[in-house]
Amino acid sequence: MAKPEWMASDDSQFVAQRELGLYHAYFDAFDSVVARLLARDGASGVADAMAALADVTRASVVSLYLNVPDGSVARMVAAWRDPATRLAAVTPAPLKLFEYANYPMLSDTLAVGMVLNKSLLELPLAEQMLLAQIGARRILCIPLLNRGELFGFLSFLDDDERRERSSTELKLLSMLGNHVAQALIRLHVEDDLLANQQRLRALVGATEDMVFELSPEGVVRQVWSGHPALPSAEVITGRPIALVLPPEIVQVLAPAIPEALAAKHSVTVQCALPQRGVWLHLRLQPVTVGEPRVVVLVHDVTELAQDAARKKTMLDTLNLLEEAIVDMTPAGELIEATPAWAGLRGLEARNLPQDMGKALSTWVHPEDQPSMADVLGRLLASNEASSLRVRLMQEKGEFLWVEARLIALRGPDGSCHGVRGVMRDVTVAHLNEQHITQLAHYDNLTKLPNRLLLDQALAHAVDRARRDNTKVALGFIDLDHFKQINDAFGHKMGDELLVNLAARLKTVLRDNDLLARWGGDEFVVLLPDLTDTARLSDIAERLRQAARQGVVLDGMEAKPTISVGFAVFPDNAESGEELLTAADHTMYHAKNAGRNNACFYSDILHLKALGREHVAIQSRLSDAIRLGGLQVYYQPIVRAKGGDVYAIEALARWQDDKSGWISPELFIPMAEKVGLIQELSEVVTHQAFCKLREWRDAGLAQKLMLNVSRSQLFAPRFVSNLVDRLGEFKLRPSDVIIEITESVALTDYSRQLKHLKLLGAAGFALAIDDFGTGYSSLSQLHEMPAQLLKVDVSFTQRLHTDEGRRVMQAIVQLSHGLDLDIVVEGVENLETARFLQGLGVQYLQGFHFSEPVPAGVAELWMRLGLSGKI
Repeated sequence: MAKPEWMASDDSQFVAQRELGLYHAYFDAFDSVVARLLARDGASGVADAMAALADVTRASVVSLYLNVPDGSVARMVAAWRDPATRLAAVTPAPLKLFEYANYPMLSDTLAVGMVLNKSLLELPLAEQMLLAQIGARRILCIPLLNRGELFGFLSFLDDDERRERSSTELKLLSMLGNHVAQALIRLHVEDDLLANQQRLRALVGATEDMVFELSPEGVVRQVWSGHPALPSAEVITGRPIALVLPPEIVQVLAPAIPEALAAKHSVTVQCALPQRGVWLHLRLQPVTVGEPRVVVLVHDVTELAQDAARKKTMLDTLNLLEEAIVDMTPAGELIEATPAWAGLRGLEARNLPQDMGKALSTWVHPEDQPSMADVLGRLLASNEASSLRVRLMQEKGEFLWVEARLIALRGPDGSCHGVRGVMRDVTVAHLNEQHITQLAHYDNLTKLPNRLLLDQALAHAVDRARRDNTKVALGFIDLDHFKQINDAFGHKMGDELLVNLAARLKTVLRDNDLLARWGGDEFVVLLPDLTDTARLSDIAERLRQAARQGVVLDGMEAKPTISVGFAVFPDNAESGEELLTAADHTMYHAKNAGRNNACFYSDILHLKALGREHVAIQSRLSDAIRLGGLQVYYQPIVRAKGGDVYAIEALARWQDDKSGWISPELFIPMAEKVGLIQELSEVVTHQAFCKLREWRDAGLAQKLMLNVSRSQLFAPRFVSNLVDRLGEFKLRPSDVIIEITESVALTDYSRQLKHLKLLGAAGFALAIDDFGTGYSSLSQLHEMPAQLLKVDVSFTQRLHTDEGRRVMQAIVQLSHGLDLDIVVEGVENLETARFLQGLGVQYLQGFHFSEPVPAGVAELWMRLGLSGKI
């Protein structure tokens, strides 16, 4: 399939410049951070390094953590805080001394060398509560590794969850973290080396050579020159070496004298004077003419020994790193490599020499060799380092991803005499990046592009259409009766149907068309670069027919149908957003027209006006919530035996100035869709708690039932905030029954169960609302810390049938078996109330007793009861 044209960005030059600027900023930071760490200014230098990190990352708080010796705890050793941040100025103890065992997601991510980049709501509860103490909304942690072992990490906190970083910046941050790790390791090694050097410096003397002559018996005959570390000529001349020279010299010199005389050639021995910090090289040359004697040349090799020690220490340090350091010829042939190269190649250390002399391209994947050759060519003409990522073949033929940073080595004349490179295994990071990209842009079930990728493609298509004077068609596709298919065959079969449908619909499209999954059972087809729309009807019909092909589900053949709505830019919309809205409305018109149908926006003239009215209502809803336009009505829950009011359910109502009373079935889903549900819930909660306080002061003891949305339940501090709000009104959690719909309670069941248990532990009673419309199992109901089941009105409406009465009886028996009280909604007549009373239902709710009413009427029902309707 040819690559769609929409993927080519018209702003590539701008993106490239921005990427280049990002690289420059981080490469400057590499030098700045490492230089400040290595400046040896103590805590000040480390603090300056944190400030430099904050400068390039623009984080609110930057911290450096280093592990204690046993690795169980990381201690904050330095931190920098933006004076303008909203984060708390005082760091709590858990953030100063981080115990890995308490935060498994963060510690597990860092332990495997991965970057943790999450918003607050994406973290487990433990991590959420940790960050919430200072108000952090996003966290980024970079592991610090030494030979694959975690010895600390860098933490970047932001007070804005929208502060997201690109994949390029995350890659640069990982590189920056690696540089910080290497600098810290180097500091540790250099500290040890400096300590040794300081010890030696106090013992080192002068480094001049000394020449003297010995008899076979070891008596000094002549002295031609001296050495500051040895006695003067006047002291040693004519005396045995055993009496005048240090014993270390005597120990090696005495046996070497007869050896040199017997062999009649020079003998070399080494000697160190540890107390003076001197290393000596002694060469004994026999004189065979005349009286036998030996001339000794004492050469001070202290400086050479120190250089050798430093080189060995540096080499040992490099060998500690996971990165392989290689030296190559300008043509790319290996000359020398550190032991880590054997690890990259999957070689045993003893076989490392076999790779020397061969070209690096020998093991580079054929597809990556052109980019490798291009980088080597550019190095010859540039003094700047270059980086690239290639696949490197191991000894067994497998490939791993390697990131190489190369720089040319130049002589005094400026000519390139070699290339040095640092190479490291980034296979895990590369695969993670690919996986993240897949998750970010493609639907996990159907593997189709998701909304994010669709938005990008639509924007590019509209831009090209404006430029080239072409058209863009967009179609919303909805699978008819998908809920019935799920109910009949189960979600697994429903998923198989969606995958099958996606594959069929793609066969109808051109190579440069795009089919995306919008969500649930909805798809979107994007047809860019159209010169006319004459064939649009044919495409819509082919899509409809493709969906109609039979599919076998659990041994039964089903023939699904779809409803399709098409709109065209610029005929029906002036932007990509308007095009989506127009196509969406058209699809719903197709469903309302009987399903298994394809409609076009141009044939439905009134839809645009309806769409604008819908947007206008949304806008007025925001004002109503903000300016106090919402009201709270109350509907009583009645005891089946006695008719007194057990509880009052708080319900939001809205009387719009222009459209009158707006149904909650319209404005509540609208609030959830546009992100106003939290604010709406706050308004309802505040009004209801105010009124409940008044009722308590008036001596009324009925409980308040309060509905909770999914977004509220998932909020990190929902329970504690709700308890605090009750405290403001001098109310208790036992005064309130929290209602949660069955479908919400079972979304991410294990996670929701934790929230439900927190509510129960705080003292709230819990009611599972709309029971029977979800997919709960007996085990899940048994585990839920609920006290009430509210049976959905759809079951009450079927009580006029034998089947409906049997189903209700089974639900009541189930609730009794689970020791749960039951509330039946939708009771609209005395006959229904008496039947439910006979089944043993504890509580009833419905228009037979009272519709939702203002607070004053509700108070009257609470005082008088509704026994006359039982």
